[in-house]
Amino acid sequence: MRKPEAIILCDSPESVMKVFGHGRLEKLAKLVNLHHEIISGKELGKHKNLLTSCRYIFSTWGMPALDAAQISAMKNLKAVFYAAGSVKYFAEPFLKRGIRVISAWGANAKPTAAFALGQVLLSCKGYFGSVRNYKATKADVWSISKEGFYGCKCGIIGAGKVGSTLAELLKPFGIEVFIADPYLSVRRARQLGAVKTSLKHMFKDCLVISNHMPDIKTTKGVLGAGLFGSMPPDATFINTGRGAQVDEAGLIRVLRKRKDLTALLDVTYPEPPVKNSALFKLPNVIISPHIAGAYGKEQVLLADCVIDECSALIAGKPWKYEVKLKMLERMG
Repeated sequence: MRKPEAIILCDSPESVMKVFGHGRLEKLAKLVNLHHEIISGKELGKHKNLLTSCRYIFSTWGMPALDAAQISAMKNLKAVFYAAGSVKYFAEPFLKRGIRVISAWGANAKPTAAFALGQVLLSCKGYFGSVRNYKATKADVWSISKEGFYGCKCGIIGAGKVGSTLAELLKPFGIEVFIADPYLSVRRARQLGAVKTSLKHMFKDCLVISNHMPDIKTTKGVLGAGLFGSMPPDATFINTGRGAQVDEAGLIRVLRKRKDLTALLDVTYPEPPVKNSALFKLPNVIISPHIAGAYGKEQVLLADCVIDECSALIAGKPWKYEVKLKMLERMG
């Protein structure tokens, strides 16, 4: 049986080689008749015959957003396989034409959730505040308060793939998990070993809060000074989601007053912050350069995901990570 025609469409050849390296291009070529060169959005017009026969598109970070006319030229296109996370910026025109879209968001969630897990456990142990206090006071080690993570209350904002994966990862540690998500059912929360709650109650009650809500219009700036100011003593706020959900001016005001609080920020808005931002200066802020997601060798997990999905499609088996049109409203 003849293999289906496929192309790699991407404006970032570097990203393609990172994600589809380590033998993944060769693995993909065993499934499909893969065109030998990476095609950019600007070069589409040079490949009319190829586009007409193309059945599958593969891409990653750098996927160009195509218009309806460009997509309509791909008369035999059946699916787009995106080896990265959010497809929101390009997927809608494909989906409206009945072309299926698959994202590796599930695979991309794993390193992010693992990163957040490490920060949550250290925060529950009081690590970050203890380090500051120890350095400042040079006190006897047993004079510094230590709580431990057993029974620690941890709040997770957003029950998407990252948030739900983090909840699953926390199960063995005896941590009480609370999730704030308007779309989360009480039954699903129980399956995750968590309790559904509101943002107001979460910030008031939880010693550690980790943000994973989607980056959409309705979530812009929703985490403000009122919520941060209500956090219990020695609490920690973790953000590996997106910076736009945080009112950073409000967060900075609270952190200046509440030296006991800690903010662990892997994302900000803008990114990076302005050079003179207080986020770089405050002793109770640890800011990292957006490293929670898939990096280095982790990126091949994204390629493996879409290759597995393509293999399932060819074999007539169900997919795990197909994106539907109605999902775009809630996706970041």
